[in-house]
Amino acid sequence: MMRGFREFKCDECGNTFTAMDIEWNATVLSMPQKCPKCGSMHTMPASLGSLLGKLNPERKLYQKIWEEMDR
Repeated sequence: MMRGFREFKCDECGNTFTAMDIEWNATVLSMPQKCPKCGSMHTMPASLGSLLGKLNPERKLYQKIWEEMDR
């Protein structure tokens, strides 16, 4: 289900961009959106947590999603 638009941050290049907010597999998580700068799908919603970079606990959830998408 599309929930509107939100800011996403690319884990590869650090770019922040606005994209559609679509739920991931009927969960509260957002589906990663393609980075317009580098083309990576390793993105997640930009939030205060994502500003912590590699220490972000939310990032671990998205790493599992990225692994699933990469397969």
